[in-house]
Parts: sequence; structure tokens; C-alpha cells
Amino acid sequence: MQQSRSTRPFHRPASGRRYAERRYRGFFQRLVARREQALASHLLAHPHPECNGHIVDIPCGYGRFYPLLKQQNFKVSAMDQSQAMVDIYREHENFADADHAEQADVLKPLPARAAGASRALCVRLFQHLHHPELRIKALQTLGANRRQVVMTYYDDASLHYWSKRLLMRLKGKKVRVKMIRRADFESEVEQAGLQIIKRIKLFPGLHAQTWVLLAPRDPA
Repeated sequence: MQQSRSTRPFHRPASGRRYAERRYRGFFQRLVARREQALASHLLAHPHPECNGHIVDIPCGYGRFYPLLKQQNFKVSAMDQSQAMVDIYREHENFADADHAEQADVLKPLPARAAGASRALCVRLFQHLHHPELRIKALQTLGANRRQVVMTYYDDASLHYWSKRLLMRLKGKKVRVKMIRRADFESEVEQAGLQIIKRIKLFPGLHAQTWVLLAPRDPA
């Protein structure tokens, strides 16, 4: 099953640069961005016995988390389905020689240079994957090589879910972001051979975004 291109944007070069320039400019969006950085930092600091200092940032976007990853001394493999975003990422100030960025799809095996990474960061992707088969495939890619995964998904148990549905109904449109029942997400994680270690809401009860730390599930 293929995911609609309309729900995985930035295929046009100019669209990625416009997004990088305009996103997170409003007060609430800046608040969200600061909270996301704090949660990513907290979860990435969790001990991982098999950590080799190499992390995959996918989808990397325009490099919003790159400074944080370098603060935590990671070697970074930045991956995105959008070549436009990859090009912007490479232009990041102080982009290290040891790091690399290339086009890749989380629904396919990662390129060789990223395959050995022991951690993965995946932010703001899963709300664009509308089918469980795709989400399980993405989880399998992220968790390959016994990676510890820090990621987000949109949980439907929030005011955000109901307000978004009401707004789109009033506009006569469909909700384009996928909000997932917690039980469904937990089932998909298990099917991908992973387990949830930590779960933190962006803004509990208000925003659907949920951060989770995943690790390989131990054999029964």
C-alpha cells in the first residue's frame, strides 16, 4: 500500500524553503517548538547500552533538531523523502564533515551509511501515515539494528482531536492528519518488534502530539 504524496509534502524545491522560513513564527508555534526540543533532549538522554553515538534523523526536515543532536555529541545521518529538505539540511551552519544527509524513505530499508546507527529520531511523520500497514513498516525500519527510537505520533485522546474534526467538518473538508487510538499504536509497536519505554504528551489533554521512547522487545 502506497501513501498519498499529498500527505507527505515538500516535493517541490521552493516549498521546503518556504516551510523553513515560515514555520514556527507565531507565539504558540514557538512554544510548541521549545517544548519539542525539551522532550527530544529528555528522551535522547535515556541510557542505551548498545549506543554507538550514531543517530538517524528521519524525516530530518530542514534541520530543526540538528543543533540538539550535536549538543548530545551524535554522529548524524539525516534522511528525508524530500530532496528539497535534504539540500536545506546540508546547508546548516556548522554541518560536520562526519555527518551526512541524503534522500531516503522510511518505508524502505535505510541507505548503507545510516544502517549501522543505534538510535533514530522521527518527529512529525506518523500523523501523515494513514494506514496501519505503513506505520508498522516505518516502525520496523526505525527499529532495525536494535535501535532505540525517539518518535512522535498523534493520539486521538485529546481536545486537539475533537477541535480538528469540528473545524474540518465546518469547512466541509476531511482531516488530513491521522490521529491514532493509543491501543492501536501499542499494537503496531508490538507487531514491529518494539516496546514502549516512555510516553510523554506535548501538552497533556490539549495537543494530540505524543512522544515515545521505543526499544527492541526482548524475546519471550
